[in-house]
Amino acid sequence: MTTTTEKKTTSGAFLLGPTDPADVFVPERFDEDDVMLGQSVEEFVRERVLPQWEQIDAQEDGVLEGLVRESGELGIFSVDVPESLGGLGAGKKTAMLVAEKVGLGGSYAPAVLVQTGIGGLPVLYFGSDEQKERWAERIMTGEMITAYALTEAGSGSDALGARTTATFDADENVYLLNGSKQFITNAGFADLFIVFAQVDGDKFTAFVVERGAPGFTIGLEEKKLGLGGSSTCALSFDDTPVPAENVLGEIGKGYRIAFNVLNIGRLKLSPAVLGGAKISLATGTQYALGRKQFGKAIAEFPLIRQKLAAACSHIYCQETIVYRTAHDIDRFAEASGAADECARIVAALKEMSVECSINKVYCSEAIDFVVDEMLQVHGGYGYVSEYPAERHYRDARINRIWEGTSEINRMLITGTLLQRAMKGELPLMAEMKRVADELMSRRRPEAPVGPFGVEFAVVEQARKQTLFAAGVAAQKHMQKLQQEQEVLAWLADMVIQTYVMESAVLRAANIAALPEGTGVDEKGIAARRAAARLAIERGMPVVEQAARQVLTAGAAGEELRSMLSMHRKLTRREPFDVRAEGRLLAAAVIDAEGYPF
Repeated sequence: MTTTTEKKTTSGAFLLGPTDPADVFVPERFDEDDVMLGQSVEEFVRERVLPQWEQIDAQEDGVLEGLVRESGELGIFSVDVPESLGGLGAGKKTAMLVAEKVGLGGSYAPAVLVQTGIGGLPVLYFGSDEQKERWAERIMTGEMITAYALTEAGSGSDALGARTTATFDADENVYLLNGSKQFITNAGFADLFIVFAQVDGDKFTAFVVERGAPGFTIGLEEKKLGLGGSSTCALSFDDTPVPAENVLGEIGKGYRIAFNVLNIGRLKLSPAVLGGAKISLATGTQYALGRKQFGKAIAEFPLIRQKLAAACSHIYCQETIVYRTAHDIDRFAEASGAADECARIVAALKEMSVECSINKVYCSEAIDFVVDEMLQVHGGYGYVSEYPAERHYRDARINRIWEGTSEINRMLITGTLLQRAMKGELPLMAEMKRVADELMSRRRPEAPVGPFGVEFAVVEQARKQTLFAAGVAAQKHMQKLQQEQEVLAWLADMVIQTYVMESAVLRAANIAALPEGTGVDEKGIAARRAAARLAIERGMPVVEQAARQVLTAGAAGEELRSMLSMHRKLTRREPFDVRAEGRLLAAAVIDAEGYPF
């Protein structure tokens, strides 16, 4: 393994060189207080939410709203709110653990995620002292339920293209809102709405609008493919007066609020999706153990076991990147030096926006794989609504759309990294050149060393392929690269897989380094290594194919053949035995009757 280099906590640092396994946080290292908090939230979800799943999905009056308000009484909404505002002041790692447990609750989850993220945090992070005094405590206790109103019929991904207007009435000292919003979660029972509108036609601004304001109408509940119990309505404003003191932040600076809280929305969605994937694997495993065919449980058949192993590996990767990213956000916030605690958190979320998008894309696509495979394990019964596999399948589909579509987040990943590189904020250009120079030389690669040397060597291949392809793309397309969306998406896939594969191996190595008797036993370490190896065998073909596509999009003829020849130097390796690793990991899943870590 190449010697690790010391890198400060900064977005995209994983592309600059290998990371020390001791430098990442893994969920096995949560302290006792965090574990107990997570258990209490899971207990609430399993005892209060899941038994009412059918009533929630049928939108029986007051059921979901009541559970959301109960969640406030339990303290779920105050976990990562600064102590200065009356919250618990826990870090993002702890908040992610709570979000994961909330994610077990199906339609309950989005209601809580809005309250703890995009709906509640704008007031807490960007509100004036007077606004915090008015609303912060009531948001944290669940007395006031929040909603986030950004999307419009004509502006989904293009958030700044909103057409809702706000005109100042000096005589009344109010802004008159006119327009509409669409697909607003919690709208049916929210008390407080964060609404974005254009002041004077071009000053994108955030407002706090209270339920019952004149001219403010909430539409009927949308009928949806999944998450039938969550409230989703359209909003309309007809000369709705909003007091000037309800402007959130500064006039014309609403984009700061919109984009920064979307980062936390993406971040908190990822562990909630993880929780959903875990419950799907558990139901699939338990069904496989109970379902008999040809005289034995289908869990004994190798092809079913491979499905359980693949799903487990996806979940292992989800879990690993969620807590790695959350820890880096905590570290960046602590080191930022800002006097105000909220300002430190906002700075950290802005800095780690690439990793937030990586989490959102990978986790939302991984759960689709998991629920699809677990439905397949159920066979025909998976297609019947009586079984939870059908509901899990439908509920998961929205995750690739909200909080920024997978396509938009892919553009953000590559665009942000290249923009920072061009500005000299991230020394990617130097790394790209170093990798290109290395490929043109005849130097032999270093032989892998150490317990996880082979795995880290493959991750290093992925990192170098990503840098090489990105360097070629930047050189060939230059200023027009932002218009080459296919290239940006291929590069994003390479970045995502590199981060995921590295994180998976780092976690296994981190756990293996624990002193004997204080951590995981050899069987547990082997299962984690198997999960990481399966992730590598999934991820490397994605990286290699994407690299070839990027190179082909920028060259032809002899130049392309030369580039492909250099690229092939980074693809030479022995594959891992997917069959053997899958059987090992499946055994751990079956023993645990679900996710084993």
